Amino acid sequence: MASKTIELGDFVSAINEAISGVVIGVGDQITIESSEGFPMKFTPDELVVEPKKWLEAKDFNGLYHKKSQDKTTTTRPKSMARTKTGAPPIIIDLHIEKLTKNHNRLAPWEILDFQMESARNQLEWAINKRKQRIIFIHGIGEGVLKAELETLFRRYDNIRFYPANAMEFGAGAIEVYRLQT
Repeated sequence: MASKTIELGDFVSAINEAISGVVIGVGDQITIESSEGFPMKFTPDELVVEPKKWLEAKDFNGLYHKKSQDKTTTTRPKSMARTKTGAPPIIIDLHIEKLTKNHNRLAPWEILDFQMESARNQLEWAINKRKQRIIFIHGIGEGVLKAELETLFRRYDNIRFYPANAMEFGAGAIEVYRLQT
C-alpha cells in the first residue's frame, strides 16, 4: 500500500496523541490547526491522514471548507463491509518498512515487538477516538504477526475481529470492529 503524502487542507490525527486538526503548513514539519484552534507542529511520520469522507465544515468551525468549485461526483461501488457503519475504516499497515526507516538494523524479535507496539498504540488510539472499523494489514508470511495480533485483539471485550475483505485489502489483513458502548 502506498502511503499518502500530507497536503494543505488534509484532516490529520496524531498517532500517539489524542490530537487532530487541519494541515495549515507543510515542510520538514507539518503544522496543523487543532480542532480547538491551536497551531501544532509534527513530523510527517507522527500523523495519519483521515479519509476525506469524515471531513465536515461544521466540525471545524470554518477551518476546512469543501471545495465548491469541484462539482464532479464519483459514485463508489457498494461493498458489504461499508454498510456496517457507513464510515470508512482506519487502515493501519504494519509492514516494518512502513513503520520505521531503520528496520534493517533490527533483529526479527525487535521487528515483531515494534509492530505489536505500533498495533497496540493504533488500536488504543482508534478506541479512544471511537472509530468503529480498523483494518490492520499484517501481510502474508509465517503467520507470527497475525497470531500475535489475534492474541492482542482477544484481550478487548468491546471489539470483534475477522479476516478483512481480501479483494480490497489483500489476504494478509484483519478487520477490527468496535462494538457500540
